[in-house]
Amino acid sequence: MMEPQVQNKGGAGEELRADAKHLGTAAANRLHGEVDARKGTAATQAKSVSTAMERAAGELGDGSPQWLKSMFQQGAQQVQRFADTLEQKDSRQLMSDVTGFAREHPGTFLAGCAAAGFAAARLFKAGDSSNPGNRASDFQSEPNAMVAPLPEGELA
Repeated sequence: MMEPQVQNKGGAGEELRADAKHLGTAAANRLHGEVDARKGTAATQAKSVSTAMERAAGELGDGSPQWLKSMFQQGAQQVQRFADTLEQKDSRQLMSDVTGFAREHPGTFLAGCAAAGFAAARLFKAGDSSNPGNRASDFQSEPNAMVAPLPEGELA
């Protein structure tokens, strides 16, 4: 009678593996679908950034260093290429490109991730400071504003 139980365990394990693989595939497909649906907005925003950088380069006066103007122009071109890539490729192709770049240039990839993280943190922080009820300075005027009262009978 032991033999059928061993076969059932193996069958259940295979079934669990198949279910996990199916769930993973479904999650990946959903993620790629969401990315594909939103990448148009990201491409539009990237084009806006590129245009703003080009405009900033054009508005630099004659007294500005040439290297600064060149840096803005090159940055605008890079952002424009990024926007074009977003429009032309689907999420799976983009993921393959990012993975390939990360393998070929790990230091640059990590530096780019760190820079993107700092930029995102600055954006989120700037967004928080625009909400007057969320600023840390609001709590400085009320030192006990964030201290919860202790339940009766407990010492601090």
